[in-house]
Amino acid sequence: MRVLESHSLTGLGMLLHPESAAPELANWPLHTALAVRLRYPDKQEISAIASVEEIARPGQPAVRALLLTQPDAVLPPAGTEVWASGNEPSWEQLI
Repeated sequence: MRVLESHSLTGLGMLLHPESAAPELANWPLHTALAVRLRYPDKQEISAIASVEEIARPGQPAVRALLLTQPDAVLPPAGTEVWASGNEPSWEQLI
């Protein structure tokens, strides 16, 4: 997935909102922890753990997002790519 916006949630981590629907996230139960790679717009990459979450805004349908739990990560800017990086089927793809 590509990040539209991100927000720091004190004590929880950083919520990453996708630019568009990320149907791949629907394949995972809520709160599933996933190993991911973040590729920032400047091409810097970091590995992290993120959990699958669902957020709903007033008047809009609920969408899946990722909660980044990496304590030392920088708040990802818009355009950051999130790639899965594990052994499960369909990994090593943009999620």
